[in-house]
Amino acid sequence: MAVLGVFVLYPFGQAIYRSFTEWNGANIDEFVGLANYRALFTEDPLFWRSIRNGGLLTVAFVAQSVLVPLGTAWLIHHLRSDRVQYWLRILLLVPAVVPTVVGFLVWSQFLQPDGLVNRLLGAVGLDSLGHNWLGDTEVVLFALILVGLPWLNGANTLIYLAGLLTIPRDLYEAARMDGAGRWRTFWSVELPLLRGQTRLLVILSVILGLQNYDNVFLLTQGGPADASVVPGLLLYNNAFRYGQYGYAAAIGVVLFVVIFVLTVLGPARPWRKEH
Repeated sequence: MAVLGVFVLYPFGQAIYRSFTEWNGANIDEFVGLANYRALFTEDPLFWRSIRNGGLLTVAFVAQSVLVPLGTAWLIHHLRSDRVQYWLRILLLVPAVVPTVVGFLVWSQFLQPDGLVNRLLGAVGLDSLGHNWLGDTEVVLFALILVGLPWLNGANTLIYLAGLLTIPRDLYEAARMDGAGRWRTFWSVELPLLRGQTRLLVILSVILGLQNYDNVFLLTQGGPADASVVPGLLLYNNAFRYGQYGYAAAIGVVLFVVIFVLTVLGPARPWRKEH
């Protein structure tokens, strides 16, 4: 608790306090009340653009983090060979050894005008669909969503696999006796019993999606023309590029409130009863 207090709770409290100050991290430290928040909501158009972009990317990230792992886990779970299932579970974790930064840098090459994506489109006669994916304001957000295709998250898949393994065989047999096929069994038996795993992954994905800025930082720096700026990058720029630490702290506090409302007061409410 002492370690948490020093390295987590104290900085958190300082961030809230500093959000009410004009602070450059050095010799300027003046209490300004709600001025940072007023400027954030009424004078900074980049803030609202970052919220829009961050929301769109987060929705896509949640879908990628839930739907693809769910489908992959279902396919692996229903394979006949236990040996094949075992090796596929092992292979799911292999991509985790590749640093995330390396993956983003590789994708930055794929999305260049002469990169792999445009070459593949040209190879199948779709040259007209080629773009400067990271330099076109109209498609840059789509390009960021495309990064990581096919979005196979090994850890999330294993979470769903663990949930599928806990479903009693009796329920499958009862569904078969009632004439339910694979799709009906999935929809009426498996999916409802995976509600806990789905809720967990949605909450974690919302938190990670709204906080995330490393892919944008490495691929576009928020450009072109601030078309891909997100809240985390806006916070970083104000703190470490412009020296406006108090203003950056206000962005962090607002981001915390948004995440808190969407997760703790939303699907994660501990007092909500299951029916």
